[in-house]
Amino acid sequence: MGDIVRDVRYAVRVLAKNPMFTSVAVLTLALGIGANTAIFTLLDQVLLRLLPVKEPQQLVLLTMRGRHYGNNWGGNAISYPMYRDFQDHNEIFSGMFCRFPTRVSLTFGGQAERVEAEMVSGTYFSILGVTTALGRTIAPEDDRIPDGAPVVMLSFNYWKQRFAGDPAILGKTLTVNKYPMTVIGVAQAGFDGVELGFSPKIFVPVTMQHQVVIGPRDMLKDRRSRWVNAFGRLKPGVTGAQAKASLQPFMHSMLELEVREAAFAHASAYDREQFLKCSIDVLPGSQGRSYIRPELSTPLWVLMAITGVVLLIACANLANLLLARATNRQKEIAVRLAVGASRGRIVSQLLIESLCLSALGGLTGLALAFWADKALMAVYLPVDSGGLKISSAPDLRILAFTLAVTIVTGLVFGLVPALKATKPDIGKTLKDQAGAVVGGHSGLRKTLVVAQVALSLLLLIGAGLFLRSLENLSSLGPGFPAERLVGFNIDPSLGGYTPDRSKIFYQQLTDSLSSISGVQSVGLAAVRILENDEWDSGMTVEGYTPAKADDHAQPYMNQIGPNYFATLDVPVVQGRDFTPNDNREVKNGPKPDDWTPTAVMINQSFARRYFSGQNPVGRHLGFGTDPGTHTDMEIIGVVKDIKYTNLRDDIPPQAFIPYLGSHFLASMTVYVRTKSDPSQLMPLVRAKIRELDPNLPVYDMRTMPVQISNSLTTERMIASLATVFGFLATLLAAIGLYGVMAYTVSQRKREIGIRMALGAEPGEVIWMVMRDVMWLVAIGVAVGVPASLALMRAVQSQLYGLSTHDPLTLALATVGLALIALAAGYLPALRASRLDPMTALRYE
Repeated sequence: MGDIVRDVRYAVRVLAKNPMFTSVAVLTLALGIGANTAIFTLLDQVLLRLLPVKEPQQLVLLTMRGRHYGNNWGGNAISYPMYRDFQDHNEIFSGMFCRFPTRVSLTFGGQAERVEAEMVSGTYFSILGVTTALGRTIAPEDDRIPDGAPVVMLSFNYWKQRFAGDPAILGKTLTVNKYPMTVIGVAQAGFDGVELGFSPKIFVPVTMQHQVVIGPRDMLKDRRSRWVNAFGRLKPGVTGAQAKASLQPFMHSMLELEVREAAFAHASAYDREQFLKCSIDVLPGSQGRSYIRPELSTPLWVLMAITGVVLLIACANLANLLLARATNRQKEIAVRLAVGASRGRIVSQLLIESLCLSALGGLTGLALAFWADKALMAVYLPVDSGGLKISSAPDLRILAFTLAVTIVTGLVFGLVPALKATKPDIGKTLKDQAGAVVGGHSGLRKTLVVAQVALSLLLLIGAGLFLRSLENLSSLGPGFPAERLVGFNIDPSLGGYTPDRSKIFYQQLTDSLSSISGVQSVGLAAVRILENDEWDSGMTVEGYTPAKADDHAQPYMNQIGPNYFATLDVPVVQGRDFTPNDNREVKNGPKPDDWTPTAVMINQSFARRYFSGQNPVGRHLGFGTDPGTHTDMEIIGVVKDIKYTNLRDDIPPQAFIPYLGSHFLASMTVYVRTKSDPSQLMPLVRAKIRELDPNLPVYDMRTMPVQISNSLTTERMIASLATVFGFLATLLAAIGLYGVMAYTVSQRKREIGIRMALGAEPGEVIWMVMRDVMWLVAIGVAVGVPASLALMRAVQSQLYGLSTHDPLTLALATVGLALIALAAGYLPALRASRLDPMTALRYE
């Protein structure tokens, strides 16, 4: 221990005597370690971290596989009756719970707002092992009777932000969707639900579905509606595979009973057969569920790999710096060896110096990572993404990661220079012939430079591909003019409006907004486009016979207002647009919500797919694919194709129904096209809505260019960060090349002096040095291009409109790197050409 302390003190003194060397080494490492720490912080919280609950590894998530016969409300969902059956008839779970995420209107103290809510079963908190900071949790007795438990819990953060942490909130009444509910507790700090990207502000018993979810009234009883996420906690010793095998027989018996229900009365033999093939799957539930995690998985791993390459380049530079420094310390090390110091003792001391450098680099890198993560979240996370809880502050996991990277860097990339430095020819070194005995280091240093060039080229090619992909997506456009178009959401049903009253409200809202000076047009839609949202429905097309039983029409749907296409500036290419007179609907089934409008519009993709060049206007469609489905909806018009979910996806077949002819109506997106800058009219729009109903919250108001920008957040993050890291890697490689060539020139001073004394021209000296530079760059490019082509195939899915071997990108990246590298090598060559021959001959 004493030797280590003395070595650390000695290392600090040595590094302090060489501030320039120390500063360059620390900054180089800080850039590499900081970049890795910053990206790992995001990767850890999004992809690796487990739920902050009791023994999360025991949690599993149930999901139904196969062709469902009914409707779906989100991924990994099963019906509530199926959840209750599994809860009551299984031997492999110590307990189960279910949940459903939604959004509600919450009013307290005269202030209304729209908040995220999670409907949960009474076993939710007890199975998770989550306690309260105040009051009690929702318990099993709270979800036994439908509509019988008007209670609500608050999340800890919401309690602090909205109610200032006031304990007197217990027992107070909040109005949720016009329904009074009593506050019974506040969840423990740090618990934000079980879905990354959705952080509930309140928790409500699932049996209050009628008051919280505006939809069919029988969702608690309807086996055709899949909407709850069901989790189970495995008993000790039970695996996920065993659980799946145990649940499947009971699952099949449920399907056998369900297929006999009245809902299957008109189902085809094919639909029945496929439904009976459905199975239950058991997925790991230790991280909860998330729709964001799959989207960010590949981008974050790509960025982690990129920063890993940057760290490798930084470490190669560190090794080069240590080798150069070892050259200058040859005489010191030779003297110590000559007087009896062991080689192991000197190697350990040099490693201590390397570890001290790494420690300084790690601390500086940690500070850079904290700053970088704050900047990343400010730039790349949309302002309305509050559900994605990511902290930039380092915790113990991040500190452990940084410590591990620091130690490995110091040991691995300090060991080779230390071993090289402790193998001098003592006799020649003590005779001041160091230049002759350390030349072997030059080969290793050049090898490191070649590796840096190859790795830098890989990152530059990747950055170029991501940038061009982003450019392709940005130039693609949504299919209509995005300028001077603003959208926002409003949901009268959350304020207790009936569908008929909502229709009146939306018509009043349209007239009120249209009266604002500067507003050109107003249109409404149920599904907001370019937000990765989707509503699709199976349909029967008059005159279309599917080639296969499962080849029926499944268009993406939207429910729109009469002026929707005019507001988006999308032309109607055949037929006509909706008018306020398209408000009729017909009953087409036994359920209360089995109503169908009588008019429908389609897009060009739908017309091409199902009408084969024939005029579709006047033909008919029907909801459902069962034999004998009524086709009561007449196609009145065809509109130009526009994007639906995002810019990357192909335009799907789409069908549009009028909201005025719909029996079910809830949230709508209101689009307003203005004659000037829409941001100037936003306050007037809010004021008009307050005049109509001050209790209805307006949310997600943003312009279409902002919406398009938000839809490209992931692509922009990859492209810009890859560019930054590619530039950083190239800069580090150029510094490494400069260092090697400067070192080479210093070692060849005598040779250069003799050449110049014998008449060599400065240009010949420059060419002599640049020839070595060109060879290093050429070898690096020869290694880097094939490696880039091979590795870039792994990110093909992240590209749009080009392949991984895009010739323009390869050429630009190669030429750019070569020019920067040659410029870095030219400086030592120019300095060599200006040597005074007499001074050079006296060197050493």
